[in-house]
Order: sequence, then C-alpha cells, then structure tokens
Amino acid sequence: MGRLRATYRLQFGPEFTFDQATALVPYFRDLGISHLYASPIFAARAGSSHGYDVVDHSRVSPELGGEAGLRRLVARLREAGMGIILDIVPNHAGVGSDNDHWRGLLEFGEKGPDSRWFDVDWVRGPLIAPILGETLGEAVAAGMLQAVWDHDRGQLAIRYHDHLLPLGPATVARLLDAAAPIRRDCEFLPALARSWAELGNGALTRQAIEARRMALRAAFSDAPLHALILEMLEQELTDPDEAMTAQRRLFDEQAWRLGHWRIARDELNYRRFFSISDLAALRAEDPEIFDAIHALPLRLLDEGIVDGLRVDHVDGLADPARYCRTLRDAVGPGVTIHVEKILAREESLRPWPIDGTTGYELTNLVNGLFIDPEGYTRLRERAAELGLSPPPERIAERVATAKREILDHGFVTELGKLTKLAKAIADKSLQTTDLTEEALRRGISDLLVAFPVYRAYRDDGPCTPKDRLLIEAAVAMLPATADPWLQRVRDFVQAVLVEGADDEIIVEFCQRFQQLTAPLMAKGYEDTELYRHIVLLSANEVGGHLDRPAVSVDEFHARVAGLAKDWPRNLVPLATHDTKWGADTRATLNLLSEAPDRWIAAAEGWSGLTAARRAAADGGEMPTRLDEMRIFQTLFGAWPISAERLDAYLVKAIREAREYGSWEAPDEGYEAATRDLARQLLESGDFEAVRLELAALRREADAGARLNGLAQTIIQLTIPGVPDIYWGGEFWDHALVDPDNRRIIDWGRRVRALENRPPDASALELGETAGDSDDTVKQAVIHRLLRLREDIPALFDGGDYRPLTLSGEPGETARWLGYGREAEGVVLIVIVPVRGLAAVARRDAERVQLELPDAWEGLVGRDIFSNATIDISRRLELATLVSANSLAVIVADRGVVAREGPAGTRSPRRG
Repeated sequence: MGRLRATYRLQFGPEFTFDQATALVPYFRDLGISHLYASPIFAARAGSSHGYDVVDHSRVSPELGGEAGLRRLVARLREAGMGIILDIVPNHAGVGSDNDHWRGLLEFGEKGPDSRWFDVDWVRGPLIAPILGETLGEAVAAGMLQAVWDHDRGQLAIRYHDHLLPLGPATVARLLDAAAPIRRDCEFLPALARSWAELGNGALTRQAIEARRMALRAAFSDAPLHALILEMLEQELTDPDEAMTAQRRLFDEQAWRLGHWRIARDELNYRRFFSISDLAALRAEDPEIFDAIHALPLRLLDEGIVDGLRVDHVDGLADPARYCRTLRDAVGPGVTIHVEKILAREESLRPWPIDGTTGYELTNLVNGLFIDPEGYTRLRERAAELGLSPPPERIAERVATAKREILDHGFVTELGKLTKLAKAIADKSLQTTDLTEEALRRGISDLLVAFPVYRAYRDDGPCTPKDRLLIEAAVAMLPATADPWLQRVRDFVQAVLVEGADDEIIVEFCQRFQQLTAPLMAKGYEDTELYRHIVLLSANEVGGHLDRPAVSVDEFHARVAGLAKDWPRNLVPLATHDTKWGADTRATLNLLSEAPDRWIAAAEGWSGLTAARRAAADGGEMPTRLDEMRIFQTLFGAWPISAERLDAYLVKAIREAREYGSWEAPDEGYEAATRDLARQLLESGDFEAVRLELAALRREADAGARLNGLAQTIIQLTIPGVPDIYWGGEFWDHALVDPDNRRIIDWGRRVRALENRPPDASALELGETAGDSDDTVKQAVIHRLLRLREDIPALFDGGDYRPLTLSGEPGETARWLGYGREAEGVVLIVIVPVRGLAAVARRDAERVQLELPDAWEGLVGRDIFSNATIDISRRLELATLVSANSLAVIVADRGVVAREGPAGTRSPRRG
C-alpha cells in the first residue's frame, strides 16, 4: 500500500481498540503518516496492556475487536491511502490456562503434539509449573487445589486460582476405570477408559486426542457420572493419609510438577523469554511451528490487509539469519520487514534480507548529539566525588558484575543446560574428558558475562570472521587467571564456539549460548546497570553507551551516511514502548550537560534540605544519595509530574537496580522511604523552596528544551530512514519508562490542534518566544515535514546525504549540525542547534558560517518554517539562516516546474 513514508506506533489494548483507531484514521492521514504500526494484535492474556503475552498466534485479539474490527480499521486506512504494519511475536508465548498449546503440553507431555512448540528439557523430569504462592503441601492442606471439568476443552483438570492444570491420560483412564463398577449402567466406561489409556501409551495424534475428547464430553453429559468423577478426584486431593499416598500417585501421573514460584530459579526446565517464567520461548526454528505462528500474518498479507511486519526480539530466535531468510521467502520481496535488534556502537546489522531495525541505535545516535561531552564529564566527575558514579574505565566491569548477578539469579537452569552440553562434548575426547561440570560452568559463565554485544550469529556452518572476532573479543575481556585449569576450560569453550560445527551437540551448544547472551545483556545492562548509573539519566537508554554517550557531529555524519548507503528504510524513532524515557524528557535532561555547575549547585542544595528526612537505617540512608539524585533529575526532566507517576517509576527503578530489593524480593522499607521523600518534595510545605527553584530552573530551560526537542524531531524526519512517531509523541513527550509511556492519549486535543492549524504557507514561530506550554508547535513541525516527505518523495527515498561544513571556532561549530540532501533537482538544507541553551543565548550564530557545495550557488531557497527566502551562495552566515527560529529547513528547486510550494501550501485534508 504505497511507499513507506512515516509510521505511527499505536499501543493497542483494552482501552484502545481497533474501532477507536479507525475513528482517528483521518487525523493520522492529515498529519502525514503513511502507515500505522500496530503493537501485537494477536490473542493475548485477558487485559493485556501491551500484547506481547500472546496465547494464540492464530487469532486476532477479541479484546481489540477481533478480525472484523481489524478489517474495519484497514478498510478506513485504504480509503485514506494508508497502510498498516504488524508487530509479530515469534519468539515466545504467554503460558497458562488460556494457551491451548501450553495446556496440551501439560496434558500430554513430551509425547504430545504440542511438545514441539516449546523448548523443554524432559531429561530433567516433568515440566515444572512454578505457579504456587506456597508449598504444594500447604496448598493441598488449605484446599486450594480443586477438581474441575472444562467441557469446552474436554479436559479434567486441577484448578489453582486462575490456573487450570489438565490431568494426563493415565489419570483420566484410571478415574474412568474406577467409576465403571459404581456406574454399571454406563457400559461404555471400560472402553472409554481403555481409549484414554491408549493415549498414555503414545497414540497421540491430534485426531486421536479430539476423538477421545468428544467421547469424554458425551460421557460427562451424564451429570451424575460427571459429579462422581469429580468427587473421586476431590477425594484424592484431600486424602487424609499422612503419607499423602493418593495425592502422590495423582501428581506422579502428570507430565507437570506443581511448585512454588521461587523454584523457577533453580529447577525450571523450559526456556523462557528472558527470565519471565510465564512467557515460554517458542521453537520457531521448527518448520511446522514457524508455519503455525505465522499463518495469520501471512494470510493477512496475502489478502492485502497488512503491508509489513515488525519482528519482536529477533535475537531470541535460534538462528535469526535463517529466520529472516525464511520469512522473506514467505512474504515475498514487496513486504517491509523490520527487526527489533539492539546494536552496539560499532556493531553493524548483518546483511539479512530485511529493511532494517526498529532503530534503537538511531535513537541513541540522535540523542548523543545533544549531550555536551565536557558538561557530561563535569557531571560524572562530581558524581564520582560523591561516590555515586564510577570512572568510565570501570563501567565495563560494573556491567559484567550486573550480568553475573543476573546469570546467578535468573538464568541458573539455562546455564545448567549449557554445562551439560559442554560436558557431553568434552567427554568425546580423551584430551578434555577430565573437565568437570563445575569447571565448565565457571568457564562458560565467564564467557557469557564478557560477551561484548547482544549475541553472535553462528549457525550450523563454519564460524564467520565477524563472529570469530566477537568471541575473541569476549575472551580478551576475561580477567587474567593464574589457574591453568581454568585457562584450559576457557580455551575449550572458545574452541567449541569457534571451531567444528559438524556435531549436533556442538550446534545446540552454540545456539543456546547465543540465545543466552542476548537476555543476559538486556537484563544486566538495560535493566540493572542503567538504573544504577546516575550521572545523566538521558544517557541511560536502551542500546546506549554510558562510557561515552556524547556523539560528535563528525561521528553522526559518518554513521548517517552509512545508513543512507546500507539501510535507507531503517526505522528512525525518538521513543518506543521500550525506551527508558520519552523523547522530550530526554531532550530536557540533556540540557544539564550544558549547565553542569548550575545543576550541581541546585541538586546539592536540595540534598542539604532533605538530609534530615533521609531516614538512617543499618548505618545507611534511605533513600541513598543516588536515588535522591534520581528523583531530582526525574523531576527536572518530566516537570510538572504527579506524585503517582513518580511513585510508580521509582518502584520500578529500585527493583530493576537490585541494590535494595528486587521484583522477587522487594525491600518495602527502602521503597517506602524513597517514595515518601519524592511525595514530600512534590507536596510538603517544608520543600516549597525546592519546588520554587525547580520551577525556576525549568522556566530558564524551557526555550532550550523546546529547541532540543524540535531539533531532534527535525533530524528524525529528514535524515535517511523512515521516521517512526511513537504513541502521542507529536505533542511534547515527557513520559517515563513503561508502563508510564503507554498511558492513554488525549486524542481530542491532537485532532483539534491539527484541524485548527493555520495553512502550511504561514510562518511558524519555533524559537524561544514560542509559547512554553504550546504542544501544537511540535505537531506543526512534524506535519510540515511529513508533507514535505510526501510532496518530494525522491528526496527522502533515495536522496543522498551530504554533511555540510561549519566554519568558525571549534567550540562554536560543535554546537550546530548542518547537512543537505539532493534528488531530482531538489536541494534540502537542514541546520539545527544541538545545544539548546547555547542556541537560545545566540552565542555563536554571528560567528559561524555554513559552507555549501559550489553546485548549489545561485539557487533560491525557502525556509519551510519561517517562509524566509534564502539566496544561496557558497558560504552563508549561520545567523542569516536561523535568525527567526534558531532552526532552519530550506528547500531549493533547480527546476522550473510549478509546485504547490516546497514547504507545502495545502491545508490538512479532511476525511
């Protein structure tokens, strides 16, 4: 459906359905969006607010409006000339009673047809079901387990709260057999019992299972028989025998073992999504499972309902490269595919047959432009003096420490599986058979922790040079050891990862190793270290780089030029559902790097005022200075903010940091003290002086924050790639981490603002005199640039990217970014400040000049925001170009073909 010009990410859920989106299609069209980009729309857990806990990949979520609602939305999109991209989740599924494949796995175990869906280590025994809030004995004694009959599914089961655990065929057969002498009038019972016993012996086709279910439903239409079977089952569950003989027999018959939720850490025997036990990894590498998972999106593509796919967490798959090739073969060449992939700073996307990533690396690239490196260094040095921040050279060590904590607490079973595989490999040679499991565990742990990026991509063929270098880099990062045995183990593990892959066990080891490095990096870095690092919170972003978060103009140019060459259809977001901050929260916080001493003085002054309130406990303060500084920065970045929003964020930050409790074991006392201080800062009369100074700081910073926010938006919409606007982000976006960034949007305000917008030919006031609280200015900039992308498609689909030289003092030129694009006789010139406070102060615009290519001299351009006419010469004074708004996007046309105007002169189209 048309060219992919700009996407808009929608967060579907019970409070935002297909029909609500359908009503907004005219708004998105008028804004200039070409494709809606939908969060997962497949049947998920009841009430899911994000959709990533899919329980049925074959159905569109009824809570969102079902397939009929989706088709109504798409029909409206087609009328508007728009398309839609789906976020698909091939990596994992939500487990529980509402997932038929999971229930089938529980019911029939390893031999059942659903066992292929999930990655279960059956060698270790029955499937662990860690759902209890107490021990099994306590649950039984308290009568918390109940016998139930699920007629719709034709299953006898045990209920625990909302969980239904189907009983296996051996139990069903035994209960039917036991009922036969009591209900002699039911002559069919012995045969029915034998038919279920046959399932237990391996007659496990789906057809055979469904035939037995139908027979069982028919039998249980006899209400007295139904009641008798449930009574017998209840008696076994409440067996008064101290040895629990009946209960033990009942539980021993199942393909599952019920246990306390805490046993998941040590005994779980199925692979999960990260360390979340109620999200089980899927075996998408199995062709049958791939086909089942993708049947619905492929059908919607074939029917012309869907235009593109976004693949969630591609690094969790067994072989991402092969997956991408298989998916491309399935969808054909004309369908866009983007993958969620977090790239390290120097890492490049592998040459897969896709259109690019979802753009975390570009979020950080753009953000880094607005961090003043000298100011950041000053903030870091002061934080180090206060004992709150490590020197840059220690960050890798801290990340490794966090990863090891996560490995030891969250991935014990995954590490155990790798160790078993390594031992099996070692035992094949007399040279390595003496390597013990414990020694191998240590060696594997060391390499997992040291791995420098999310993962390598070795398949079942030879190790590629790039993957070899990654493995060697991990080895090089290992701490030196004087233990020759440990060194031998490390050498062995390295050799397994790098060398022969002609062995099935080696292939599995490499696959599982790679599938573990990704969640380990995500949990250890993104969800631990990023919450422990407090220098400048805007640098603490998914895929960011705490050791050197600032990005120079030259580095930016080089990387964007590479993007234009290699991945011109990559998504370019400023925020996503997974980023730690809203785009404008980040833009505002970046100002602290421009005025570090002003911020240090203010924050330390506030800390002096709060010192008496920080309760002492066990020799320490609650909250710590680090969490207090977190509160101060969050207040500055998101001001004004409600106590409820700040409260929820702080709880998440504390638990993710894992220094004072965790999600598994919260430190409620510490959390309460931290939340109480935050609330007092917002509400108590004792801290009115803090609030007054904070408000004054924000007033001083507002113009700079606005310039930062608009400048990063202009960059997003004019560099190579496809701009992706996140959920409400066309207004100022001062969100915190999820779930705050999924709050309900005031769509009415956005619709009215666009409807009431002056014609495109009118000048926009974007500089420091624009209204402080005027959300519509950002929307107007986005609208005007999206219209430009629509009016001159060649400029953005294939136009080159040209860094423009700024001449002047280095300290002054570093505060501005200039680049150009050209295609089919149209020239685009973009000049924006990357230091908002400096731009407001006009420190350097008079002394900096922009140098343009000789070929552009003599053109007449027009600034699409100020409507100023620009006579282009080889060298232009920056002050001339940005005199009105401090921002300039200039379009010049070599041709003489009449246009509606390079800036677009149309009013919004009405639907």
